[in-house]
Amino acid sequence: MRNNDIEVITLSQFTKKAIRENFLNLLLKKSFDKITVKDIVEACEINRNTFYYYYKDIYDLMGDIFQTETNRVLEEQERGGSCYEEFQRIAAFITRYRASIIHIYHSKSREVFVGHLDTVSEIILQNYIEQLRVDLEITPENKKFVCDFYRFSVVGMIINWIKSGMEEDSQIFIKKMSDIFENTVETALKSTT
Repeated sequence: MRNNDIEVITLSQFTKKAIRENFLNLLLKKSFDKITVKDIVEACEINRNTFYYYYKDIYDLMGDIFQTETNRVLEEQERGGSCYEEFQRIAAFITRYRASIIHIYHSKSREVFVGHLDTVSEIILQNYIEQLRVDLEITPENKKFVCDFYRFSVVGMIINWIKSGMEEDSQIFIKKMSDIFENTVETALKSTT
């Protein structure tokens, strides 16, 4: 690979990052439904073609932001950690972009965010359940059932926290959720046999 190729890749990553960050900054000020590609390119000081080189539309951009965040959480999860630590990473992202997340939540595109929460929660919970040393033979179907039960609960609680304006401190909120999960999941798994 030539040096020029390396510089293009770096510039490409820089441009994508600038688009994502400017989009999130715009979300601090206005609803997702009110943001246009024109707003984003003006904030980035790029042309429309540059935006469309990276993204099909604003929905694709938002999906990329959530996918990037999902990948980051999963990479950190591979290093290990408790459910509390894993969910704390999600809460940190939500609180860091609090106003943006609230705008997305109240937009027509809420499902993209909810889908992100659902995916990340499922992976965290599945990994935790797989690492438990439960003496009983539990079928994959029953593990999935228990995982789904807790996943819907976790996602619902996070959505409710966002809906309430994130009034409760994120660390306290996540700690309560994680404690309930970690103290009851083994019993739930055993009850399915």
